Amino acid sequence: MSLFDQIQNEPIHNRQINISSHVYDEHHILVCGELHDRRLVTTYYFDGRRREADSVHRMRICMKIDTETLTITELDTEMPCTPHSQCHETQQSLKAIVGSRLVPGFSAQVHKHVGGPKGCIHLTTLLLAMAPAALQGYWTQTDRDPKGRRVSKEHLDRYLVNSCYVWRKDGDLIKKVTRHGEADAETSS
Repeated sequence: MSLFDQIQNEPIHNRQINISSHVYDEHHILVCGELHDRRLVTTYYFDGRRREADSVHRMRICMKIDTETLTITELDTEMPCTPHSQCHETQQSLKAIVGSRLVPGFSAQVHKHVGGPKGCIHLTTLLLAMAPAALQGYWTQTDRDPKGRRVSKEHLDRYLVNSCYVWRKDGDLIKKVTRHGEADAETSS
């Protein structure tokens, strides 16, 4: 029996992450995300005060991505709901990753520049979830016009090869795409 089949009680906490990509102009996309944590039951503060079920975290990031270089060129954050007033002191922490490229090693760079006490774990979590979604937005943007496709062997090697089992270097899909000499409609993973 699967663990999914063993769920018997109502949830006590819910986290939703929603990420969308939008065309900005011919050379950029906007990738916007929101993390929303909700406590679904009554809990208690450290001092014993009662805390009713409610939203705990609601944080938003919007970043502008250059589709030629996959560089973050601008980034804004919003923190409409936080559990502590000090949380807002971290709102600008992600500005440190402006100029970073969405390439292998991006997660390590994020942790280095804004991880731990340098930032907010919830903003960092959202940003790390947004990076692969930004790549999906990039692929979708490049896949919209088969004549305007700009996917090169370098992009395939950098972003798809060995990114997962299906895109493994010796797999059928990479062989098929390579035989065609360019990334075709199937590269929108």
